[in-house]
Amino acid sequence: MVMPQRFRWVFGFLVLGLSGALVGAAPGAVSAEAARARCRTTAYVTNGVSSSVSTIDVKTRTKNPTDIAFDSLPSGVAVTPDGKAAFVTHVLSGTVSTIDVKTRTANPAGITVGSRPAGVTVTPDGKTAFVTNNAIGTVSTIDVESRTTKATDIPVGSGPVGAAITPDGKTAFVTNNASGTVSTIDVKTTNKHATDIPVGSAPFGVAITPDGTTAFVTNNGSGTLSTIDVKTRTKNPTDIPVGTNPKGVAVTPNGKTVFVTNANPGAEPAPSGDSVSTIDVKTRTKNPTDIPVGSLPFRVAITPDGKTAVVTNGGGGTVSTIDVKTRTKNPTDIAVGTDPIEVAVTPCHR
Repeated sequence: MVMPQRFRWVFGFLVLGLSGALVGAAPGAVSAEAARARCRTTAYVTNGVSSSVSTIDVKTRTKNPTDIAFDSLPSGVAVTPDGKAAFVTHVLSGTVSTIDVKTRTANPAGITVGSRPAGVTVTPDGKTAFVTNNAIGTVSTIDVESRTTKATDIPVGSGPVGAAITPDGKTAFVTNNASGTVSTIDVKTTNKHATDIPVGSAPFGVAITPDGTTAFVTNNGSGTLSTIDVKTRTKNPTDIPVGTNPKGVAVTPNGKTVFVTNANPGAEPAPSGDSVSTIDVKTRTKNPTDIPVGSLPFRVAITPDGKTAVVTNGGGGTVSTIDVKTRTKNPTDIAVGTDPIEVAVTPCHR
């Protein structure tokens, strides 16, 4: 199946994995440094045209030889905070699948949501998944334990794509690609706040700092990054210029750096400029040198130990990995399926 370009570059969601460190632990407990050193995570990558999900051991940079197959195009993916399940949106069938992380098997029964579900994220307590329904301007909520949807969807703006939830689990931020706004939802009541937040042109991805103070939004149409004060729900008047067609965004677990993917979906092979920008959170300034990655980078996720950024390259069927500290890409990309879209990483595991 050849997927239309508009499907390939309109959907996806960012999931930022968070993990705790043992500080001042009791005798016999593992130190935070030792825990980070032995942290192993698995990256889940949705392959649109291949209708599959690839899994990668991030530490060894090896892909499991057998992908997880689906009947319908997978787009967004999120892993539950306990690392037990992955939720995958299927844009053409209007459903969400679940994968057992331990056995790497997909539940055959899909969960029906709205039309053309794009992004998915899970609350920090692991109880609820939020799904953006791009075609009808709503958000569906799924009870993670029972795998059932709430009867009434939440109306948001036009063309919702990305979603992220504050670390305290109180507020969901949703990017409305067609209306140029961000909607916010009270997670407990599932009510949308009355006033949406205007941002840049064609907002796409959204990520929130670990301290819960700031939301970063990629504006695909204007090549900028907007920042929103989470408490007041107001946008900083000055956006940050990044690269061309920014989509994916992730914040490092220490809250110091933002990673943004830049691509040009109008040409294949992509021109020079396929890159990842990095922004200093404190100063709101972009590093002058972007990091070259693969063809048409789409989404980015950062491992819980903060060491590695994982980038899907939609035009090349690969995943790039970046050393966060040195801001350098591993010279060898990892081959996955055709048209990789979204990426999510599990918590640390042995």
